[in-house]
Amino acid sequence: MGSSKVKIGMRTIKTGLAVMLGVTVAGLVGLRSPLFVAIGAISTMQTSVSESFVMGKNRILGTIMGAVVAVVIAEILPYSNIFLGLGIILLIQILNILGWKKSISLSAIVFSAVYLNREMGMIEYATNRVLDTFIGIVMGVLVNYLVAAPDSEKKFYAKVDAFVEVAKEYTYSLIVGKKKVDLDDLRGMLLDIEKLQELVRGDSSILYDDEGQKLDTAKTLHVLEEIFNDLSSITAMDYMAIVSSKNLILAGQVFQITPIWYEKSIISEEDIIFNYHLQRLLKNLYSM
Repeated sequence: MGSSKVKIGMRTIKTGLAVMLGVTVAGLVGLRSPLFVAIGAISTMQTSVSESFVMGKNRILGTIMGAVVAVVIAEILPYSNIFLGLGIILLIQILNILGWKKSISLSAIVFSAVYLNREMGMIEYATNRVLDTFIGIVMGVLVNYLVAAPDSEKKFYAKVDAFVEVAKEYTYSLIVGKKKVDLDDLRGMLLDIEKLQELVRGDSSILYDDEGQKLDTAKTLHVLEEIFNDLSSITAMDYMAIVSSKNLILAGQVFQITPIWYEKSIISEEDIIFNYHLQRLLKNLYSM
């Protein structure tokens, strides 16, 4: 049996680095609960800088809310496990109303820690836990940004190139081999590209404020959607259509070959519909 190499991803390395640096900074400023620093750093490390930024902002707000609700409940009501449970229910409801759903877990942890605290004054403990978590979150965002920042644009265009190659193969099969093709894998690739385009938009806004980059990826995505839609329309036709001379020339340009296929006269409505979608498809493939 051959030994397989274990590859450690950059996100894994950066998560460990963020926890180490966060705990170190917290210790230097005199904070004594490194667990919350680690939780903040780990929960903020995402696949893109924009996701880390948004996640960090939401979790800072959620952390503050958890601490505030815990202090208020502890001050106005006697200590009880019942009020602990009711407090978490109230906190989650508040976060849902505010739209901070991704902050719920961390906020509930901070709430529980503050409410159950018996080590020091309630307000002092709550403030320290907010600071712990804040340091971890900030460190997670900074490490993700400064250390080998994820290149969502590069991933986007790599996926685009792969999509176009598969679309060309399918188009060739439809024209030359008159074969039906299954578009499930192409549909999955398009969904992945849509998600990456969202990451590019987020990173462009936060890191570069680059509207041109966002527009370029949006236009590219629109072309891919048109390619997929035209392929879907063609494959849905239960008819072996005749390819027009104009489309034969376009196909030669797309596939860089000399068209040699015999053309018959286009006489049916199905032929016209087929060639309409095929022409759009070939033009878009050629533009890519």
